[in-house]
Amino acid sequence: MFSPFQYFSPIEFVFGAGRASEAGDRLMARGLDRVLVVTDPGIVNAGIADKVEGFLIASGVAVERFTDVKSNPTVQNVDAGAAVLTEFGANAVVGLGGGSPIDTAKIIAAAAANNCSAHDFMTGERLIEVAGVPHIAIPTTAGSGAESAKVSVLVDHATGEKKGVFGPGTAPWITILDPELMVGMPPWLTAATGMDALSHSLEAYLGLAASPFSDAIAEKGMRLVADYIEQAVFDGSSLEARSALTIASALGGLAKEQSGLGILHAVAMPVGYVYDLHHGYLCAALMPATLDYNRSAALAKTAWVARIFGVDEPDDETAAGLAGATIRALNDRIGMGMGLEEAGVQPADHGVIVDDAMKSYLLKNNPIPGTPEGCLAVLEASL
Repeated sequence: MFSPFQYFSPIEFVFGAGRASEAGDRLMARGLDRVLVVTDPGIVNAGIADKVEGFLIASGVAVERFTDVKSNPTVQNVDAGAAVLTEFGANAVVGLGGGSPIDTAKIIAAAAANNCSAHDFMTGERLIEVAGVPHIAIPTTAGSGAESAKVSVLVDHATGEKKGVFGPGTAPWITILDPELMVGMPPWLTAATGMDALSHSLEAYLGLAASPFSDAIAEKGMRLVADYIEQAVFDGSSLEARSALTIASALGGLAKEQSGLGILHAVAMPVGYVYDLHHGYLCAALMPATLDYNRSAALAKTAWVARIFGVDEPDDETAAGLAGATIRALNDRIGMGMGLEEAGVQPADHGVIVDDAMKSYLLKNNPIPGTPEGCLAVLEASL
Protein backbone atom coordinates (compact mmCIF):
# COMPACT_ATOMS: atom_id res chain seq x y z
CA MET A 1 0.00 0.00 0.00
CA PHE A 2 1.07 3.54 -0.72
CA SER A 3 0.74 6.15 2.01
CA PRO A 4 -0.89 9.52 1.25
CA PHE A 5 1.50 12.29 0.20
CA GLN A 6 1.60 15.61 -1.62
CA TYR A 7 4.16 17.31 -3.85
CA PHE A 8 4.47 20.99 -4.64
CA SER A 9 7.22 23.40 -5.62
CA PRO A 10 6.56 27.04 -6.55
CA ILE A 11 10.08 27.51 -7.96
CA GLU A 12 10.96 27.83 -11.64
CA PHE A 13 14.30 26.14 -12.30
CA VAL A 14 16.51 27.38 -15.12
CA PHE A 15 19.56 25.21 -15.88
CA GLY A 16 22.44 25.70 -18.29
CA ALA A 17 25.96 27.02 -18.65
CA GLY A 18 25.91 30.81 -18.90
CA ARG A 19 22.26 31.22 -17.96
CA ALA A 20 22.99 33.53 -15.05
CA SER A 21 23.09 36.18 -17.77
CA GLU A 22 19.29 35.90 -18.04
CA ALA A 23 18.60 37.17 -14.52
CA GLY A 24 18.35 40.85 -15.44
CA ASP A 25 16.00 40.34 -18.35
CA ARG A 26 13.71 38.15 -16.23
CA LEU A 27 13.57 40.77 -13.51
CA MET A 28 12.89 43.62 -15.92
CA ALA A 29 10.16 41.61 -17.66
CA ARG A 30 8.33 41.61 -14.33
CA GLY A 31 9.00 45.30 -13.71
CA LEU A 32 11.61 44.63 -11.01
CA ASP A 33 14.34 47.20 -11.55
CA ARG A 34 15.93 47.79 -8.12
CA VAL A 35 17.72 44.74 -6.78
CA LEU A 36 19.57 43.95 -3.58
CA VAL A 37 22.29 41.39 -4.33
CA VAL A 38 23.00 39.36 -1.18
CA THR A 39 26.37 37.62 -1.36
CA ASP A 40 29.53 37.14 0.70
CA PRO A 41 33.14 38.35 0.58
CA GLY A 42 34.38 35.10 -0.96
CA ILE A 43 32.05 35.50 -3.95
CA VAL A 44 33.16 39.11 -4.31
CA ASN A 45 36.86 38.17 -4.17
CA ALA A 46 36.32 35.46 -6.79
CA GLY A 47 34.90 38.06 -9.19
CA ILE A 48 31.55 36.29 -9.44
CA ALA A 49 29.58 39.12 -7.85
CA ASP A 50 30.90 41.65 -10.37
CA LYS A 51 30.09 39.28 -13.22
CA VAL A 52 26.49 38.66 -12.19
CA GLU A 53 25.87 42.28 -11.25
CA GLY A 54 27.18 43.19 -14.69
CA PHE A 55 24.44 41.07 -16.24
CA LEU A 56 21.84 42.84 -14.11
CA ILE A 57 23.10 46.34 -14.87
CA ALA A 58 23.28 45.58 -18.60
CA SER A 59 19.55 44.81 -18.47
CA GLY A 60 18.79 48.16 -16.83
CA VAL A 61 18.57 46.97 -13.23
CA ALA A 62 19.84 49.23 -10.42
CA VAL A 63 21.94 47.19 -7.99
CA GLU A 64 22.89 47.48 -4.32
CA ARG A 65 25.25 44.90 -2.81
CA PHE A 66 25.06 43.41 0.70
CA THR A 67 27.93 41.16 1.85
CA ASP A 68 27.65 40.94 5.64
CA VAL A 69 26.87 37.22 5.60
CA LYS A 70 28.62 34.66 7.80
CA SER A 71 29.17 31.03 6.80
CA ASN A 72 26.51 30.18 9.40
CA PRO A 73 24.23 33.20 8.81
CA THR A 74 22.87 35.01 11.82
CA VAL A 75 19.84 37.02 12.83
CA GLN A 76 22.11 40.07 12.83
CA ASN A 77 23.09 39.44 9.21
CA VAL A 78 19.43 39.27 8.21
CA ASP A 79 18.42 42.38 10.13
CA ALA A 80 21.29 44.41 8.67
CA GLY A 81 20.35 43.28 5.17
CA ALA A 82 16.68 44.10 5.70
CA ALA A 83 17.67 47.65 6.66
CA VAL A 84 19.72 47.99 3.45
CA LEU A 85 16.85 46.62 1.36
CA THR A 86 14.43 49.13 2.85
CA GLU A 87 16.81 52.08 2.52
CA PHE A 88 17.61 51.23 -1.12
CA GLY A 89 13.97 50.62 -1.95
CA ALA A 90 14.71 47.28 -3.58
CA ASN A 91 11.77 45.57 -5.26
CA ALA A 92 13.63 42.26 -5.67
CA VAL A 93 16.48 40.32 -4.09
CA VAL A 94 19.12 38.10 -5.67
CA GLY A 95 20.77 35.54 -3.41
CA LEU A 96 24.18 34.83 -4.95
CA GLY A 97 26.51 32.24 -3.47
CA GLY A 98 26.20 29.14 -1.35
CA GLY A 99 23.48 28.34 1.12
CA SER A 100 24.47 31.16 3.45
CA PRO A 101 23.72 34.12 1.12
CA ILE A 102 20.68 32.39 -0.36
CA ASP A 103 19.19 31.59 3.06
CA THR A 104 19.97 35.12 4.23
CA ALA A 105 18.36 36.66 1.15
CA LYS A 106 15.09 34.80 1.75
CA ILE A 107 14.64 36.09 5.28
CA ILE A 108 15.96 39.58 4.52
CA ALA A 109 12.96 39.97 2.22
CA ALA A 110 10.61 38.56 4.86
CA ALA A 111 11.98 40.67 7.73
CA ALA A 112 11.72 43.86 5.66
CA ALA A 113 8.15 43.08 4.56
CA ASN A 114 7.00 42.23 8.09
CA ASN A 115 8.92 45.12 9.69
CA CYS A 116 10.51 43.03 12.41
CA SER A 117 13.71 41.27 13.42
CA ALA A 118 14.50 37.77 12.22
CA HIS A 119 14.84 36.97 15.93
CA ASP A 120 11.05 37.21 16.18
CA PHE A 121 10.70 34.52 13.50
CA MET A 122 13.26 32.30 15.25
CA THR A 123 11.43 32.44 18.60
CA GLY A 124 7.97 32.11 17.06
CA GLU A 125 6.94 35.47 18.49
CA ARG A 126 6.11 36.55 14.96
CA LEU A 127 5.10 34.53 11.91
CA ILE A 128 6.03 35.47 8.37
CA GLU A 129 2.60 36.77 7.39
CA VAL A 130 3.49 39.12 4.52
CA ALA A 131 5.53 37.77 1.61
CA GLY A 132 8.68 39.74 0.90
CA VAL A 133 9.79 41.05 -2.46
CA PRO A 134 10.46 38.35 -5.08
CA HIS A 135 13.89 36.82 -5.09
CA ILE A 136 16.09 34.89 -7.48
CA ALA A 137 18.54 32.29 -6.19
CA ILE A 138 21.79 31.89 -8.11
CA PRO A 139 23.89 29.22 -6.35
CA THR A 140 27.66 29.26 -6.79
CA THR A 141 28.27 26.09 -4.80
CA ALA A 142 26.54 22.77 -5.35
CA GLY A 143 25.32 21.42 -2.07
CA SER A 144 23.14 23.43 0.27
CA GLY A 145 19.85 22.87 -1.53
CA ALA A 146 18.79 26.33 -0.34
CA GLU A 147 18.00 27.18 -3.95
CA SER A 148 15.19 24.58 -3.92
CA ALA A 149 13.65 25.15 -0.51
CA LYS A 150 11.53 27.63 1.39
CA VAL A 151 13.39 27.02 4.66
CA SER A 152 16.32 29.18 5.75
CA VAL A 153 18.66 28.01 8.50
CA LEU A 154 19.86 30.81 10.78
CA VAL A 155 21.84 31.22 13.99
CA ASP A 156 20.30 33.26 16.80
CA HIS A 157 22.94 34.11 19.40
CA ALA A 158 20.26 35.52 21.71
CA THR A 159 18.65 32.10 22.08
CA GLY A 160 21.70 29.94 21.37
CA GLU A 161 19.91 28.13 18.55
CA LYS A 162 20.50 27.25 14.93
CA LYS A 163 17.27 26.27 13.20
CA GLY A 164 15.10 26.72 10.13
CA VAL A 165 12.47 29.38 9.54
CA PHE A 166 10.08 29.79 6.63
CA GLY A 167 6.79 31.28 5.58
CA PRO A 168 4.91 32.80 2.64
CA GLY A 169 7.24 33.90 -0.13
CA THR A 170 10.44 32.44 1.34
CA ALA A 171 10.91 30.02 -1.57
CA PRO A 172 12.78 31.56 -4.51
CA TRP A 173 10.73 32.82 -7.42
CA ILE A 174 13.36 31.57 -9.89
CA THR A 175 16.47 29.47 -9.31
CA ILE A 176 19.17 29.75 -11.96
CA LEU A 177 21.48 26.73 -12.02
CA ASP A 178 24.57 27.86 -13.94
CA PRO A 179 27.46 25.37 -13.63
CA GLU A 180 29.90 27.87 -15.12
CA LEU A 181 29.77 29.72 -11.81
CA MET A 182 31.14 26.64 -10.02
CA VAL A 183 34.22 26.21 -12.22
CA GLY A 184 37.26 27.08 -10.12
CA MET A 185 35.66 26.19 -6.79
CA PRO A 186 38.43 24.76 -4.56
CA PRO A 187 38.57 20.95 -4.16
CA TRP A 188 37.81 21.01 -0.41
CA LEU A 189 34.73 23.18 -0.88
CA THR A 190 33.63 21.07 -3.85
CA ALA A 191 33.83 17.97 -1.67
CA ALA A 192 32.10 19.52 1.33
CA THR A 193 29.22 20.95 -0.68
CA GLY A 194 28.87 17.75 -2.67
CA MET A 195 28.50 15.73 0.51
CA ASP A 196 25.99 18.30 1.74
CA ALA A 197 23.92 17.64 -1.40
CA LEU A 198 24.22 13.90 -0.82
CA SER A 199 23.09 14.23 2.80
CA HIS A 200 19.84 15.93 1.82
CA SER A 201 18.86 13.26 -0.69
CA LEU A 202 20.01 10.51 1.66
CA GLU A 203 18.03 11.62 4.70
CA ALA A 204 14.96 12.42 2.61
CA TYR A 205 15.23 8.91 1.12
CA LEU A 206 15.53 7.16 4.48
CA GLY A 207 12.99 9.33 6.31
CA LEU A 208 9.54 8.28 7.45
CA ALA A 209 7.88 10.93 5.27
CA ALA A 210 9.46 9.62 2.05
CA SER A 211 7.09 9.12 -0.88
CA PRO A 212 7.44 7.70 -4.40
CA PHE A 213 7.94 11.25 -5.70
CA SER A 214 10.60 12.20 -3.14
CA ASP A 215 12.32 8.82 -3.57
CA ALA A 216 12.62 9.35 -7.32
CA ILE A 217 14.14 12.81 -6.77
CA ALA A 218 16.45 11.59 -4.01
CA GLU A 219 17.67 8.57 -5.94
CA LYS A 220 18.64 10.68 -8.93
CA GLY A 221 20.37 13.21 -6.68
CA MET A 222 22.40 10.51 -4.93
CA ARG A 223 23.32 8.77 -8.17
CA LEU A 224 24.64 12.03 -9.64
CA VAL A 225 26.82 12.57 -6.58
CA ALA A 226 28.06 8.97 -6.68
CA ASP A 227 28.94 9.24 -10.36
CA TYR A 228 30.54 12.69 -10.38
CA ILE A 229 31.78 13.95 -7.01
CA GLU A 230 35.30 12.60 -7.36
CA GLN A 231 35.62 13.96 -10.89
CA ALA A 232 34.42 17.37 -9.72
CA VAL A 233 36.88 17.37 -6.79
CA PHE A 234 39.92 16.33 -8.82
CA ASP A 235 39.06 18.02 -12.13
CA GLY A 236 37.33 21.24 -11.15
CA SER A 237 37.26 22.46 -14.75
CA SER A 238 34.94 19.63 -15.87
CA LEU A 239 31.69 21.32 -16.83
CA GLU A 240 29.98 17.94 -17.00
CA ALA A 241 30.89 17.13 -13.38
CA ARG A 242 29.98 20.64 -12.24
CA SER A 243 26.64 20.34 -14.03
CA ALA A 244 25.92 17.00 -12.36
CA LEU A 245 26.57 18.33 -8.86
CA THR A 246 24.65 21.53 -9.57
CA ILE A 247 21.61 19.45 -10.47
CA ALA A 248 22.21 17.06 -7.55
CA SER A 249 22.18 19.99 -5.13
CA ALA A 250 18.86 21.25 -6.45
CA LEU A 251 17.38 17.74 -6.34
CA GLY A 252 18.58 17.31 -2.76
CA GLY A 253 16.87 20.55 -1.83
CA LEU A 254 13.64 19.39 -3.42
CA ALA A 255 13.86 16.00 -1.73
CA LYS A 256 14.36 17.44 1.74
CA GLU A 257 11.63 20.00 1.11
CA GLN A 258 9.18 17.20 0.33
CA SER A 259 10.10 14.54 2.88
CA GLY A 260 12.35 16.13 5.48
CA LEU A 261 15.63 15.22 7.14
CA GLY A 262 16.64 13.21 10.20
CA ILE A 263 19.21 12.49 12.87
CA LEU A 264 22.23 13.56 10.82
CA HIS A 265 20.98 17.13 10.54
CA ALA A 266 19.55 17.16 14.05
CA VAL A 267 23.08 16.52 15.38
CA ALA A 268 24.88 18.64 12.76
CA MET A 269 22.91 21.79 13.63
CA PRO A 270 24.15 22.18 17.24
CA VAL A 271 27.69 21.06 16.34
CA GLY A 272 27.73 23.75 13.66
CA TYR A 273 26.45 26.31 16.12
CA VAL A 274 28.89 25.49 18.92
CA TYR A 275 32.00 25.22 16.73
CA ASP A 276 31.11 27.24 13.61
CA LEU A 277 32.19 24.33 11.39
CA HIS A 278 31.27 24.09 7.71
CA HIS A 279 27.91 22.37 7.40
CA GLY A 280 28.96 20.28 4.40
CA TYR A 281 31.95 18.91 6.27
CA LEU A 282 29.69 18.01 9.21
CA CYS A 283 27.31 16.17 6.89
CA ALA A 284 30.22 14.16 5.50
CA ALA A 285 31.58 13.39 8.97
CA LEU A 286 28.22 12.29 10.41
CA MET A 287 26.95 10.37 7.36
CA PRO A 288 28.66 6.99 7.91
CA ALA A 289 27.41 6.75 11.49
CA THR A 290 23.94 7.82 10.37
CA LEU A 291 23.83 4.99 7.83
CA ASP A 292 25.00 2.50 10.44
CA TYR A 293 22.48 3.76 13.00
CA ASN A 294 19.48 3.65 10.68
CA ARG A 295 20.41 0.46 8.81
CA SER A 296 18.07 -1.95 10.57
CA ALA A 297 15.00 0.23 9.94
CA ALA A 298 15.77 0.96 6.28
CA LEU A 299 17.67 -2.10 5.14
CA ALA A 300 16.74 -2.19 1.45
CA LYS A 301 17.27 1.55 0.96
CA THR A 302 20.60 1.49 2.80
CA ALA A 303 21.69 -1.38 0.59
CA TRP A 304 20.68 0.62 -2.49
CA VAL A 305 22.84 3.52 -1.32
CA ALA A 306 25.79 1.21 -0.76
CA ARG A 307 25.47 -0.25 -4.26
CA ILE A 308 25.45 3.06 -6.11
CA PHE A 309 28.73 3.84 -4.33
CA GLY A 310 30.31 0.61 -5.55
CA VAL A 311 29.31 -2.18 -3.16
CA ASP A 312 28.82 -5.37 -5.19
CA GLU A 313 26.77 -7.54 -2.85
CA PRO A 314 23.40 -9.05 -3.86
CA ASP A 315 22.26 -9.65 -0.29
CA ASP A 316 20.65 -6.53 1.20
CA GLU A 317 21.88 -7.16 4.73
CA THR A 318 25.48 -7.56 3.59
CA ALA A 319 25.34 -4.55 1.28
CA ALA A 320 23.67 -2.36 3.89
CA GLY A 321 26.27 -3.36 6.44
CA LEU A 322 28.97 -1.93 4.18
CA ALA A 323 27.24 1.40 3.47
CA GLY A 324 28.82 3.35 6.32
CA ALA A 325 32.31 2.06 5.59
CA THR A 326 31.86 2.87 1.90
CA ILE A 327 31.05 6.50 2.65
CA ARG A 328 33.98 6.67 5.09
CA ALA A 329 36.27 5.53 2.28
CA LEU A 330 34.77 8.14 -0.06
CA ASN A 331 35.36 10.82 2.59
CA ASP A 332 39.00 9.77 2.82
CA ARG A 333 39.45 9.96 -0.94
CA ILE A 334 37.96 13.44 -1.34
CA GLY A 335 39.50 15.11 1.71
CA MET A 336 36.53 14.84 4.07
CA GLY A 337 38.03 12.14 6.30
CA MET A 338 38.81 14.30 9.33
CA GLY A 339 36.91 13.12 12.41
CA LEU A 340 34.97 15.54 14.58
CA GLU A 341 37.48 15.29 17.42
CA GLU A 342 40.26 16.42 15.10
CA ALA A 343 37.99 19.25 13.97
CA GLY A 344 37.80 20.44 17.57
CA VAL A 345 34.65 18.82 18.98
CA GLN A 346 35.24 18.30 22.72
CA PRO A 347 33.74 15.61 24.98
CA ALA A 348 32.73 18.33 27.44
CA ASP A 349 30.25 19.65 24.86
CA HIS A 350 28.62 16.34 23.99
CA GLY A 351 25.82 16.83 26.51
CA VAL A 352 24.93 20.28 25.18
CA ILE A 353 25.00 19.01 21.60
CA VAL A 354 22.73 16.06 22.39
CA ASP A 355 20.33 18.21 24.38
CA ASP A 356 20.02 20.66 21.47
CA ALA A 357 19.67 17.84 18.95
CA MET A 358 16.77 16.42 20.95
CA LYS A 359 14.86 19.69 20.49
CA SER A 360 14.86 19.18 16.70
CA TYR A 361 11.63 18.29 14.93
CA LEU A 362 13.80 16.41 12.42
CA LEU A 363 14.11 13.46 14.79
CA LYS A 364 10.42 12.69 14.28
CA ASN A 365 11.21 11.85 10.65
CA ASN A 366 14.16 9.58 11.36
CA PRO A 367 13.52 5.89 10.52
CA ILE A 368 14.58 4.99 14.08
CA PRO A 369 13.07 7.32 16.70
CA GLY A 370 15.59 9.88 17.87
CA THR A 371 16.73 9.44 21.46
CA PRO A 372 19.53 11.03 23.51
CA GLU A 373 21.37 7.71 23.34
CA GLY A 374 20.97 7.57 19.58
CA CYS A 375 22.17 11.13 19.03
CA LEU A 376 25.16 10.49 21.28
CA ALA A 377 25.95 7.24 19.44
CA VAL A 378 25.99 9.02 16.05
CA LEU A 379 28.12 11.83 17.48
CA GLU A 380 30.65 9.56 19.19
CA ALA A 381 30.95 7.25 16.17
CA SER A 382 31.89 10.31 14.10
CA LEU A 383 34.74 11.49 16.32
